[in-house]
Amino acid sequence: MENPDSFDDHIQSMDINQLKQFEKESKYLFSNDLPQVLEEEELSYLEIDNYIQSLQLKELKEIEKNSDLLKKMNQSSLKHKSKITGLDERIIILIETKREKATLEQLMIYCNKLHIPFQKMIPEFFQHHK
Repeated sequence: MENPDSFDDHIQSMDINQLKQFEKESKYLFSNDLPQVLEEEELSYLEIDNYIQSLQLKELKEIEKNSDLLKKMNQSSLKHKSKITGLDERIIILIETKREKATLEQLMIYCNKLHIPFQKMIPEFFQHHK
């Protein structure tokens, strides 16, 4: 391709089968665990594609915001917190990204086991109303 824009246009014009073939023929510039993770979990690109296309703009923005937060989280830190609290790693992520969706019990376990003051975790519960 002549320039990155034309290459981008070409890739965006491909259908899912062409993209899969393109992926099979591609060589990775850097070695990482991504190909192994995809094979282990047997992700279906079509299912993911359908799911993403069914989302509303607000939900897509929330996913983007949460993915930025998740990038900041260290996997070993998640495992460590999970081991200390006894909570599943998904619950830890829920508490750290969308604490309003966690149950009171989960929040209390998280705070007690990690010695985090409950008032610091959920300050809105402790605000004085006039």
